Amino acid sequence: MDTLECINSKRSVRAYTNEIISEETLTNLIELGTKASTGSGMEPWGFVIIRDKNEIDSLSELSKKYLLDNLEKYPYLNQYESWLKSPEYSIFNNANTLLLVYGNTESHWYIYDCSLAASNIMLAAHSMEIGTCWIGFAEHTLNTKEFKEKYNIPDKYELVCPMSMGYMKTKLSQPKRKKPVIFHK
Repeated sequence: MDTLECINSKRSVRAYTNEIISEETLTNLIELGTKASTGSGMEPWGFVIIRDKNEIDSLSELSKKYLLDNLEKYPYLNQYESWLKSPEYSIFNNANTLLLVYGNTESHWYIYDCSLAASNIMLAAHSMEIGTCWIGFAEHTLNTKEFKEKYNIPDKYELVCPMSMGYMKTKLSQPKRKKPVIFHK
């Protein structure tokens, strides 16, 4: 798949097969992610890979509970309350792999750099027919002190991108987008 086709056809994927992504492929995707541009050459990224389905399911339930208990802090999530209450709903889309991108806060540019790395990973994965989805619902749960201690994440690192991944169940059509808003030509 060429670059333009990859960009034009990339979608967030929320339905995965049970096929396992190999360790070699995950390592390759992370290495491709770190080819991203980086402010001041700091390369502030760090990664966590979770491939234990029970752990992923447990983190989904923990995240759902946290969000439901704290909806008043996140009024923009009220529209998802019924999803969060559903026992069948997995915030990680029943994926068997999570890739978490953390940024070293010693770099002023860590959010930008890690977002660029995540984008590289998502596009490279798409070119390999691996789907990805940025999971905003997990922002709190995967950035707590307890979670960081369990996965050996230094205190100076903050979660930037929680990403579910897996081989796509079905190929999706190209995304439809509004015309770009251009303020000045």
